[in-house]
Amino acid sequence: MTITYRPCTPDDIDAVLALWVEGGQKGSTDNAGAIARRLKRDPQLFILAWNGATLAGSVIGAWDGWRANMYRLVVSAEYRRQGIASQLVQMVQMVEEELRKLGVTRVYALALINSTQAGLFWHRHGYRPNSRIEPLAKTLYKIINAPSH
Repeated sequence: MTITYRPCTPDDIDAVLALWVEGGQKGSTDNAGAIARRLKRDPQLFILAWNGATLAGSVIGAWDGWRANMYRLVVSAEYRRQGIASQLVQMVQMVEEELRKLGVTRVYALALINSTQAGLFWHRHGYRPNSRIEPLAKTLYKIINAPSH
């Protein structure tokens, strides 16, 4: 098995959405249009892991000019426990160096609350809980036919 890592492209959107569904990470606001918009800004921060034509994993880095976030770290079930998530984070660490040069002082890793494994994983990579900030969210439009959470 040879895993290759590269930035996401518009041609990858359907595979990304399928991976997120499989990994239980697809949120009610995730759709092809949202990913296409995301790819217009810093596409090099949206990294995918591929085994040939099969998408094995994803991670997104984002920077708003003040703080940076890492999210949607997802590895397909058949590829877990093979170091792919760690490789994706190492790819992001190269991005972290570039962000540091731009003046970023803090990066947050966003993980699902009910995923103990995600919290432990990010902890192993140097991320710690932030006792001063609690992320809150507001949906700006009504989501039609979305499953309730």
